[in-house]
Formats: sequence, structure tokens, C-alpha cells
Amino acid sequence: MHFEELEALNPRNPSVGLIDTPTPHKVAVLVLVDQYIRAKKAAADAGLEYPAHLRRNFCMLLLKLIQYPDMTFSDLYQLLCSSKYKIDDYHLECFEKVIGNVFSMGLETLFDFCEMQNIEKMFAEQVGVSQFSIVGLYIRRVGVVLERLSFPEMVALHKNICLYYEKGLRSLTASSRKHNRLESLLIDESDNDTIEEPVLDTETVHLDRNQHCKWSAKQVELFVNQQCNLLENNELRALTPIEMQSKLNEIIRDNPLSAQAYFLSYMNQLRLRDIFGALNALHTAFDRSPMQIMGQSEQKGFQYFSVNLAVLHASFEHRREALNALKECIMLAQECGDKRCLDLANSWYCLLNSKHIDPFEKCIPDVEDIGMIQSLSLAIQFVVMFGAQCGYLPLDLFQMLLKSDEVNSKNSRPEHVSDSLALRSALWCTYGRHEMSALYSQLLLNLKKTWVFGDVSNSESVCKVLSSLALWFHVQGEHQLGVVLLMHARSRFPRYPNAINWMISECHVSIQQAIYRCQWQEASKWCCQLYLLDKNDGTLQRAMVYIAKGYYNEARHILQELQNSADLDVLGQVRVLVLMAYTNMSSSITSTEAIDHLMRASVLSASAYMEYENALIGVLLAEVMLRMGLPQKALQSMKNSMDHIYINGGLYDRAKTDFTFVRCLVKAGHDRNIQQQRLRKALPILERAIESYRKLEAHAKVLDVFVYVAKTFDELGVLSERNKYACKFKNYYTENPVPREYLNAIY
Repeated sequence: MHFEELEALNPRNPSVGLIDTPTPHKVAVLVLVDQYIRAKKAAADAGLEYPAHLRRNFCMLLLKLIQYPDMTFSDLYQLLCSSKYKIDDYHLECFEKVIGNVFSMGLETLFDFCEMQNIEKMFAEQVGVSQFSIVGLYIRRVGVVLERLSFPEMVALHKNICLYYEKGLRSLTASSRKHNRLESLLIDESDNDTIEEPVLDTETVHLDRNQHCKWSAKQVELFVNQQCNLLENNELRALTPIEMQSKLNEIIRDNPLSAQAYFLSYMNQLRLRDIFGALNALHTAFDRSPMQIMGQSEQKGFQYFSVNLAVLHASFEHRREALNALKECIMLAQECGDKRCLDLANSWYCLLNSKHIDPFEKCIPDVEDIGMIQSLSLAIQFVVMFGAQCGYLPLDLFQMLLKSDEVNSKNSRPEHVSDSLALRSALWCTYGRHEMSALYSQLLLNLKKTWVFGDVSNSESVCKVLSSLALWFHVQGEHQLGVVLLMHARSRFPRYPNAINWMISECHVSIQQAIYRCQWQEASKWCCQLYLLDKNDGTLQRAMVYIAKGYYNEARHILQELQNSADLDVLGQVRVLVLMAYTNMSSSITSTEAIDHLMRASVLSASAYMEYENALIGVLLAEVMLRMGLPQKALQSMKNSMDHIYINGGLYDRAKTDFTFVRCLVKAGHDRNIQQQRLRKALPILERAIESYRKLEAHAKVLDVFVYVAKTFDELGVLSERNKYACKFKNYYTENPVPREYLNAIY
């Protein structure tokens, strides 16, 4: 414990008894209000109305001065002269005169503010301040403290005011000289350059700050609540980590026992992923909290620190430490009878420890307690998400979301409404209805413009839908739009944990583009980056790169390890089985194990209602049957799968479906004439596939289509068409050379 904290605990310390020690800044604000009332009364006596815009500016200025911490006289003067809070010239002149008299004429000028009868004169009905307003309470509070000061304390206060005023004048003089020098330099260099309006620098305020200008307890509470709310809902509007830590250092220096300041420091360190700094700040807040709380309520703060400690460890994937902290929190919450904290701890325990949940509506009770509404809504959304991963009936999941929407709408929870829309978008994407997913994403982004209550414009749900739309644009071949969305998400969500969403989308986009262009080293680099964000997804993408490269043994080894993973959801299991089937298919040999893997994947995807994944499996099954000499069966499988892919598929999947369908259609012909007719009729479909591959820069696939058409026409004896497509192949290969081993790849 530091010396300042020990001194604050000393009962003989005279500063402990005062709630708010009078500071020069508070006296300056009191003088400012007094001169405003005099100026307003003078205008009324002259039969004039005080200008409305000046009244509005002064009211907004007072709100800022009361809520925010003490500032130096130079910063206060610049604020009075700024364009946003500019006051009347006569008012400013009177304020300067009174402050100057306090500095030059001595102590007797302060005695007018030390008598409550003079303070009461400010509370006039017509031109004064209402005694029940925020400003009235502030004036009365400062007046009561000044009235109770002894004569030595008044002398010390006057001395501090003189130092405060003198230091501010020197700073104003130096800044004006510096401003003039900058103006002369800029005029000499260029006539077009302009000087920006001076802005309050946090570091300068901290360094030049008077030691008698302190944060009050109410100002600390307001600052901490505002910044915590912004960090939770809209981090972009919160202070930067450096600025926030500078403010917190000032608060801790003025209020050494402020547990709230240390807790905000914990949140600030947590967004920077500094586990040691966050853990130290949380422990410090835990140590300081009992000193501020007395009686039975002293014990009621410990369980919330325990649950925050669990959240901290869970954020860094320290599961065992998080579970231990949650067990401690549950015991403390039971001792205190804190039902809300107990429900919160049980929710986190379920999130970390539960593997099987029965997501039915009967498992979620109706809660009448207002404090439990948020927990109920979050519990419903968690069960829906977990149920989708486990493959439960979509109808039950969407009905549960309707219950969540009802709860959120009744209790005005816009942040949970946005989470529900983002979850709907993710559900439709899981079930393969990408158009519906994009529709809900756009609905969420449009609703953000119409919500005037709450501050949820930069919530996690917005980051999720932006990342999902960016990935969908890339899948559709709209790379520029996808890049714009990713850059927008990067600028709005620069830090963890929200940044993980667009980072995963960026990794997926880069891996797919590298596979299309046969840039294996680049793809491996992005797989390593994705592995740090999502272990299973990174491993799956690495296996995909190995398959595209032709390294089937390495891919099979990775997939076998991933298949044995306990935390793999249904969608991951389906994709692992599909990639296992790819490892048993080469350019010349197709193993029967591929059919076994595909049938298992088909049954699993059908049981989980994943229609799009089932359609992709049907296309791959048609490819296997075509290689095994069963063109009729392959064509039937293609007809069953094409509709889902054409409606909801991406550009690459549609092009691959076109190419496989034409091959099955031609191969299913009974004689050469029928095959030739079918191939000629299907040439527009192949041209469409070529354009799609070209748009995605999948040059190897474009060459595969040219090779297939040329070889098929050669087998059918149509030499002119063969030569035409052979020439196209040669020209395209010259412009976009591809290593020969990557042609005719199965993936």
C-alpha cells in the first residue's frame, strides 16, 4: 500500500473529514455563476433580454464544469473563449476583474462567498439559480464548505487561488506567444495552411495540474460510469487507452482508495490484452473496496470481484482458474443471498463447463424479477446458439428466439434485440440460407440508424454482421465491397474481443484467395494466424490447403486428429468428413472410403438440417460416381443438389456445380451424337463457369474447363472445336501460368 493510501486511512488526517475540499477551481466556478447572475440582472434592469444563445452556452458550460474534474485557469479561460462555450464579453470582463481582485486585493474579497446569506442571494426567482437544480445544489455545497473553514484554512485557500491564477496567466502568456510565432511561421511558408483550434491535451493538463485541484467523489463516479458504459457498448467513443490511464492516474492520486478507478483500469488493461496489468488492477480494486464500504454491505462486493476474476481468466482461455473463481463466487453469493450474482455465476459456469444442453422452452422459466431479465435473455440466446451447434430442430430454436424478442421488447433492451438479430443471421447461415442471413444483417445495420435510445451502434452484434457480410461479398466475387466492409469493421472495432470477428473473416478471405491463386506459402501464413484465433477452424483450413496442394497424407493426419477433438460442433464434423473424402480421391484413383465418408457426412448434415452442406456433399458424391463409371446416378445426384447451390451458393460453388453437371450430362449420353449435342448445348453453362472462375482468379480451374472441352471434342471427332478451345487454353496459360501438378485437382 502506498503512502497516500495510508495517509487517507489516518483518522487524524484533517482532509478526511471533508467530503469535497474547496479548491481554486470551485471558487472560480462560483465567481463565474455570480457574475452571470449580475450580468443577467443588469440586462433585466435595463429592460433588455439576455440573449438566448448566451444562456444556452453558459448552461452547457456549467454542466461540463460541474461534471468534469478541476482544470487549470488557462484551460478554463480557453474554454470560456472557445466557439462552443463562448460567453458574453461583459460577463468575461467582470469575471476577470473579480479573479484579479482576489489576487491583488487580498483575503477580504473571499469573505463574500463565506457567508450563506450572500449565497442565498443567488437563488432569486427571476434572474437567479433554482436552489433545487444541479447548479443550485453545487453552489450550496461549495458555500457550506467555505463557511465552515477556519481562518488559517481561508488563508491557505487564498494562497492556493493566487498560485492558481498566477500559473494560469503565465501559461496563457506563453501559449499566446507560441501561437503568434506559429502564425508568423505558417504565413511565411504558405498562405493556404490554417491553424487548428487549440485542444485540451490530456498529458499537458496532467503535468501542469495544480496539486490543490482534485477530482471529487461524484466526478469520479460519473467518469467511471460513462467510460465503463462506452467500453461495453461503443469503445470507439471511449477514451484511448493512454488518455484513460492518464485520467485514472490523476483520480488515483486524488482518491487513493477509489476502487471504481482501479476497476476501470482493469477494463482498460483487459481491452489491451494485458493479463498482468488487468489482474493487478482487479486485485487492487478488490483490496480497496472494503475500505469504502461499511456494515453488512461490505461483504456484498466480494462475489462480484470473483465473477470478474473468472471473466478475466475465461477471456484468456484459462478454464481451470475461471472455474475455481466461479465456485468461490457461487459460495459467496449464497452466503449473501445475492440471487442475481448467483444466476450470473451459474450462467458463466454453464458457458465454461456444459457440453450437453437440452434447448427446449420448458427449461427456461418465466422470471418476474426485473434484475433477472437480462440473464433470461442471454440464457435463451446461449441455448439457441448451443442448440444450433448440436443440431437441434430449427423450429424450436426460432420459437425460443421469439420468446427472447418478447422479453427484450417489453423491457426496452436494444442491445439484446441487436444480439438476437445477429444470432438469427448466424442461424440462417448455418442452415445454408445465405440470402436470409444477409437480409437479417442488413436489417440490423438499418435499425441502428433508427434507434435513438441506448448506445449500441458499436456493439458486438454489429461487428459480427459486418464480418459476415464482408465474407459473403468475397464469396460472391465482390472483392472491393468486401475489402471496404473489412476496413470499416477494422476502424470501428480496433481491439479485442470484438476485433476477433473481422480478423477471422479476413483470414478466411485471404486463405481462399491464396488457394485460388496457388499461393501455398501465403495460405499457410494465414492458417497460422487463424489458428491463434480459432484452433479448430485454423486446423481445418490448413487441411484444406494441403488437399488443394495435393498433400493428401498430411491432410489425412491432421483431419484424424481434429476428428478426435471433443469440442467439435456438428458443422465442423460434417466438414471434416467431407475433407476426409477428398483425401481418398486423387486425379486417377478414387477409394471406396470416400463414399463411406460422404454418406456419413450426408446423414449427419441431414439430421442437423444443414441443407446447403448436404447439397455440396451431393455434388461431391456425383463427382465420385462419375469417376466410378456411374454417370446416370451422378446426374441424378446433381439434379437433387443444384437448386440449393444456385439459390444460396457462392460464386465458386456455383461454377463448380456447373462444371460437374455438364460432365455428368455429357457422360450420361448413350451415343456419341447425343454426347456431342449435349456438349454444344452446355457450352454457355461452361462459359458461365469460366467467367466465375476468372472473376475469382482461380486460373487452374479455368484451364481445367478448357482442357475438358478440348479433350471431349477430340474424343467426339470435332476437330474445329477442339482446336478452338486448345488455342484458348494456350493463350490463357501464357497469360496466367499455373504449375502442371495443380491442373485437374479434385478440390
